[in-house]
Order: sequence, then C-alpha cells, then structure tokens
Amino acid sequence: MYEQAIQYAVDKSSTLDLGNGALYSVVSIVMVFVILLIIISVTTLVFKLTGLFAMKAELDALKKKQEAPASAPAPSKEVVVKDDDMMAAILVATIDYKKECKGDVRVVSVRELN
Repeated sequence: MYEQAIQYAVDKSSTLDLGNGALYSVVSIVMVFVILLIIISVTTLVFKLTGLFAMKAELDALKKKQEAPASAPAPSKEVVVKDDDMMAAILVATIDYKKECKGDVRVVSVRELN
C-alpha cells in the first residue's frame, strides 16, 4: 500500500513542469484582468445609461460654487456692545435668522432701538 503511494507521487504524468505552470499562471492572470475590464465597461455603460455621470457633474459644479469665495466682503464695522444684554440680543437674533434662512449668517451692523 505504501509502495503505491510513493509510486503515484513520483509518477511524472501527474506533475507539471515549470513551463506549463508558468503558462497556466500567465493565462490565469490575463483572464482576471479581462474580467475586471468587462466589469468596468459594464458599470460605465450602466452609469451612462442612467445619467448618474451627469448628476455627479452637476453636484460637483454646485460644490465648486459653494466653495468659491464670495465677492469682496463688505468692510466690517466695529460694534460697540454696551452690556451683556445687548450681546445676548445680538446672538439670539443671529441664531433666529440662521434658522430662518438655513445658511451661513454674519452680523454686519447693529443698531439699538429705543
């Protein structure tokens, strides 16, 4: 029984030589890359058909618009805050306006009403 196992391990018909092994490896690697290229082309085609590239371009354009600096900002005037109640009123008004317009808010000037 052990003699047959040894005989099968030494049998040259069940082993590969170096040339055939290298050929199988190269063919397998090429097949993997071909399959990857097929997957990439199919997904690109699907994205083009569904219009997702156009939507992505629009989103990128909107992001660039938002990131672009605004035109020259108005020169800031120094506000003289007389007491803590005045500062609290300014902060509350700013917070309320920010919630209302849902954007960035900057206090430009403050007036005291009688």
